[in-house]
Amino acid sequence: MNLESELRGLAIDWPETPPLRLELGRRRSRRWPIAVALAAAALAAAFAVPQSRGAILRALHLGGATVEFVDTLPPAESQPLAAGLGPVIPLGSAKRLVPGLLLPPLDPPPPLHYTPANVVSLVFEHRGQAVLLSEFSGGGGTYLKKLATGGTRVDPVRVGTDAGLWISGGPHVVGFPRRSPRLAGNVLLWEHGRTTYRLEGPSLARDDAIEFVQSLRKG
Repeated sequence: MNLESELRGLAIDWPETPPLRLELGRRRSRRWPIAVALAAAALAAAFAVPQSRGAILRALHLGGATVEFVDTLPPAESQPLAAGLGPVIPLGSAKRLVPGLLLPPLDPPPPLHYTPANVVSLVFEHRGQAVLLSEFSGGGGTYLKKLATGGTRVDPVRVGTDAGLWISGGPHVVGFPRRSPRLAGNVLLWEHGRTTYRLEGPSLARDDAIEFVQSLRKG
């Protein structure tokens, strides 16, 4: 039996778990895929015991991202994906900020926005629905918080040869640097090289999202 493969394939359902916070920040250990799967399995077992749910605080790390389970959610409202992304910047500037910049297979490419803390974001349509792709290189204080209530799923996935996380299900909140928290849709988070990527869309499905991001091209 391949323990890593078995654990990575687990679908973790949190019926009454504490909220979840996702932080994009300091660089983390590269030896994360097995650790993520093991931590997820441990959390699933622990939260099966009602007495454990309110007392456990756990975190999963991915590149510059930290998925952290916390106790409370901040107030948040539904907003358009493009709200508060910051000014449009030239492609050359975006590539200097994110050397591993990826773009969707669209001609012309959608506008590139500079979001505080050196995040490059772009909004475009996929299968007739708006999606948000945010990218940042390294860490150095860049962060993004993602919080979720019970019913949220956190599934380890593979994006090509890269490790990732699929976050979906129950209500959750995202907060970009120096922006008000907002309600978020399903999210695919992955890392390639020194770049962390986040794809969000309210109607995204896991397999479709994974297939789509493999069509992204180098900027």
